[in-house]
Amino acid sequence: MAIEIRGMSKTADNLLVLNDIDLAFKEKTIYGLLGQNDSGKTTLMRLIAHLRFPTEGYIEVDELDIEEHSDVLKNVYFQTHDNIYPKRAKLKQIVKWMGLFYPNFQMDICSSLLEKYHLNENEFFNKLPLKKKTLFRSCLAFSNDVDYLLLDEPAFSLDAYHRNALYHDMLASYERYPKTIILSTHAIDEIEELIERVVILEDGQVLIDDEVEALVNRAYSVKGDERDVREFLQQKTILGQEYRKGKIKAYVQLDETEMELNENLELKPLNLQELFIQLTRDVYGEREGE
Repeated sequence: MAIEIRGMSKTADNLLVLNDIDLAFKEKTIYGLLGQNDSGKTTLMRLIAHLRFPTEGYIEVDELDIEEHSDVLKNVYFQTHDNIYPKRAKLKQIVKWMGLFYPNFQMDICSSLLEKYHLNENEFFNKLPLKKKTLFRSCLAFSNDVDYLLLDEPAFSLDAYHRNALYHDMLASYERYPKTIILSTHAIDEIEELIERVVILEDGQVLIDDEVEALVNRAYSVKGDERDVREFLQQKTILGQEYRKGKIKAYVQLDETEMELNENLELKPLNLQELFIQLTRDVYGEREGE
């Protein structure tokens, strides 16, 4: 089982938002979907959830084209920040609707999560403060035993304590019912230990689709005097360079055969967030003049 995206492009208001996307989201895997603002992350999720329609290409869920087999969408849940509920909808009504549409929605789990976050089921959703709206959306998402769970900035507006609690809820949901989770966020440092694969979008195209461990294990910074660094960088994959107080700090991808350094150079591994910054920093033209 998988989500298959082939040759998919999306144009909106005469702008190419996504361009010739080919991706496969495998079963029972937690993905990080990363990208700068306007890279196409939310649009991609909306297309998978069939809330938008591709200009070209197609999307299959479990080998069924979602255009022709809409029933398969009961296996997909998209936690969105879009305002999709009626103005007078109470939390208990929304929970009831979820149970009617999704056959594996766990009412008991949802009730315990609402209690955990002190959410009154008789409150109107549209009158909740932003923090409580975010928590309620997460209660719904993590009570839903679907095969594909799409989370668009699920920790938006939350403090550190509640972000941590949310990630625990996500893992509990995964352990209870293993599923494919696609998690879009800017808080990359918080999710590196949670995700198995990472997809990075840049300007509406797939820049990276790789295992997290394999990706970060090849990423390093190397620092030293200009002559030593430039000699080491010959025939290496360079991601970026910085000049600081007469020294060069370069960001590179290395394999095991390229790890030898002279004693004047300092080599450090990059984490996923540091690597992401280097991979996408030229979006703003930061490499001009290097």
